[in-house]
Amino acid sequence: MSNTWTKLILLFIMLVFLQVWLFNKIHIEGVATPLLYVYFIVKLPVDANRNLTLVLSALLGLTIDMFSFTLGMNMLASVVIGFLRSYFLKLFAPRDIFESYMPSFSAFGKAMFMRYASLMILMHQFVLFMVESLSFFDALHLFLRIAGSFTITALLVFAFESIKFEKFKT
Repeated sequence: MSNTWTKLILLFIMLVFLQVWLFNKIHIEGVATPLLYVYFIVKLPVDANRNLTLVLSALLGLTIDMFSFTLGMNMLASVVIGFLRSYFLKLFAPRDIFESYMPSFSAFGKAMFMRYASLMILMHQFVLFMVESLSFFDALHLFLRIAGSFTITALLVFAFESIKFEKFKT
């Protein structure tokens, strides 16, 4: 197993742990909940097979659903962004890199990575909260939940991406 996939497995475990035991308990003003687990799908290698991406997205969403008792909503939102990921990569990934790499500030550049990750996060929040509400009855509250959760999740993803974990190695 390559070093990249070992890092991804550890990232999966860490993000599920943080989401279930920390971030699911945070609800800022009842509208903003950080959903950091999306970072795993954002960080999947660019050359990852689409079927593998969908399976990993479904597994991540299902794991979060099992611990959060949300009946498949996270799984649906995760699979949707896992499916759309290849299209978003075509929009934002640099075309002059030929080897396998993971999306990051250094691989994409800060501006392009922030656009790519923001679009993925926004799509995830939109699908998740639309399925949860199943209507536009209270459109303002729905918009506030999407905007609030998007903002706090995007800030957390960019903060995680800014951390240089290599400095912590001994």
